[in-house]
Amino acid sequence: MDSLIYLLFETLIVGLVIIGLYASKKHFGIGLLYVFLGTVQFFQTILSSSVYNLYLDSFVFSPGSALIYTSTLFAILLIFKSESVAKVRSAIYGVMVSNIVLVFLSYISLEQILVDGYSRNTIFLSELFNFDINLFITGTALLYFDFILILFLFSYVSSKFPKNYFLQFLVSSVITSIVDSFLFYSLNYYSELEFSELLVGNMFGKTFVCFVLSSVFSFYYFLSPPKERAGKKLTDIFIIINFVSGKR
Repeated sequence: MDSLIYLLFETLIVGLVIIGLYASKKHFGIGLLYVFLGTVQFFQTILSSSVYNLYLDSFVFSPGSALIYTSTLFAILLIFKSESVAKVRSAIYGVMVSNIVLVFLSYISLEQILVDGYSRNTIFLSELFNFDINLFITGTALLYFDFILILFLFSYVSSKFPKNYFLQFLVSSVITSIVDSFLFYSLNYYSELEFSELLVGNMFGKTFVCFVLSSVFSFYYFLSPPKERAGKKLTDIFIIINFVSGKR
C-alpha cells in the first residue's frame, strides 16, 4: 500500500505542476510548460529502465512509465482544449525532439565515459546511458501515435459530453494508455515469460494515474472553465500532421 500512496502523491504533484505552469502563461507564457515536458522525458527514461514497484500485491510496473507518460498526454490535452492547433503541434514535436536528442546525447556520453579512465561512477553511468535502441524506436513511434489518437478521442468525447470534463479526460486517456501498453509490450516483450505480468501491471498503473489526473484536471476546469477556441473540429487535428498554417 505504501507504494500506491507514493504514486498517488507523485501523481498529484506532477498534475498540479502542469496546471500551475499552464495557469501562469499570462505572466510567463506557455513556454514554461513546454520546457517542463521536455525535461521530464529524461526522468521518465531513468525510471522506466530502473525503478519498478509491486502494487496491491498483484501489479508490477514502473512509476515513470505510468506517470510521466500519462501526464505528458494530459498536458497535450490541456493545451489542445484552449490553445491553437499550432501550439499543440509545437508541444508534440517538442516532446518528440526531446526524446530523440536525449538518446543521441546519451550514446555520446556513454562513449565519452568509455574513452579513457578519468570518469567516475562509470558502471552506474554506463547503465544509465545505455538505451535499447529497439525499445526507443518503438516507444517514440507509439508516443506520436498516442498523441494523435488521444486528440481524436478527446474531441469525440467532448462533442458528446461537452460539460463533463472528467469523462472527457478519463475516457480518452484510459483508451489511449491501454492501446499503448498493448502495442508496446506485444511488439517488444511478447516472447518473454513476464509478458502478461508486465502488460497487466502497466495497464493498471496508467489507468490509476489517468483516474487521478482526470480528477485533478476536471476540478481545475470546474473552478476555472476553459475558454475553448471557437470552431475547433476533428479535422483540425490533421493540421498537426500535414503542417498547414494551424492558426485555428
